[in-house]
Amino acid sequence: MPRFSIVVPSHGVAGRLSLALDSVLAQSFGDFELIAVCDGPAAPAAGVAADHAGRDSRVVLVHSPPSAGLGAARNAGTRAASGTYLLFLDGDDTLVPGALSALAARLEETGDVDVLYFEHERTPWWDGEPATTAGPPPVTVRAPAFSPAEAPHLTGVPLPAWSAVYRRSFVTGRGLAFPDGHRTDVGWGGLVAVAAERVAVLRRVVVRHLLRRQGSRLEGGFWLEWLRRHLWQPVFAALLAAGAWGALRRRGAFGLFVAATAFTGFLTQAAHPDITVWGERLIVLAWLLPVVGVPLLLERVVPRPAAGIPGPRTGSRPDEWSPVPR
Repeated sequence: MPRFSIVVPSHGVAGRLSLALDSVLAQSFGDFELIAVCDGPAAPAAGVAADHAGRDSRVVLVHSPPSAGLGAARNAGTRAASGTYLLFLDGDDTLVPGALSALAARLEETGDVDVLYFEHERTPWWDGEPATTAGPPPVTVRAPAFSPAEAPHLTGVPLPAWSAVYRRSFVTGRGLAFPDGHRTDVGWGGLVAVAAERVAVLRRVVVRHLLRRQGSRLEGGFWLEWLRRHLWQPVFAALLAAGAWGALRRRGAFGLFVAATAFTGFLTQAAHPDITVWGERLIVLAWLLPVVGVPLLLERVVPRPAAGIPGPRTGSRPDEWSPVPR
C-alpha cells in the first residue's frame, strides 16, 4: 500500500497537465501512486496521462465523464486509490520540490491523523511568480496532533481541497465525497474538520496553485452561478417585492397579474436545478416572506382611510385635496 495517492483531475488543462504530473514524479519521496482522472480515452489529457503511465508504473489512468464535473472526478480518483493518504491536486497546479518528503516526515511526528493541513502558494498565470502564501489559520495548540474542538476556527475557514492530505480510511469510513458540479470546495473544508477526530498542521508550502485570468482556476460556469445566486437572485427578489407591494396596493386585474408573476418567479428560483443544497432552497424561499407576507400583514394591521379624510393631492393648488373613496 503506497503512502500517498495523488488524485489529479485533468478536464480542460491538457496543456499544463505534464507540469502537474512531472512535479509529482520528480519528488524525492517515491512511495506514492499518481491517479490521473481523464474525461475519456479520446480526451486530449488522456494521451498526456498515458504517455506518463508508459514511463512510470506508479501512474494510473481513471475515466470520469466531463459532464459530472470536478467533484465526480475527485470521487472517481478516491475510489481507485489504494494509498494511506489522499492528496487532491488540480491538473494545472504543481507540487513544490520536497513536498511529499515534508508531508511524510510530519506524519511520522503526528501519527496517522485524519487530516494534515499545509500551506500553498498562489501563482498568477501571467508572470509565473508566487504572489501570496496561504494556509490554515494559526493554531495555539502545542501538541503535534489535536482535536478540531481545540481549534474550532478551523471548521469555519473555506480551505480548498488541495490544502491538506486526508487519511483515506477516514474519508471512506465517514462517507465523505465531493458534490457533483463545480462547487467542489464549498463546504468541504468545514465538513472534513467537523468529521475529523485528530488533525495536524504542516507550516510549509506544498502546492503551487495557478491563478487563471478570471482570478481563479474555477471555470466560467462557476462565476455565472455565483452571480446568479449573489447578485441576480437578490435583485430579482427586490424587484418582485416592489411589484407585489404595488399589486396589493392597486388590486384589480393588473395587480393580480403582478402578484402571480412574483409568486411564479419565486417558485422558479426555488426549484432551479442548480440549487442542490436544501439550505440554499430555504434561503430562496425565505425571500418569499417579505414579498407576500409583509404586504399582507400591513394590509391587516394598517387601517385604510375612511371616506372624507384628506387623501393625496390631486389638484394644481397646494390647498386642493381630494377625498379618499370607500
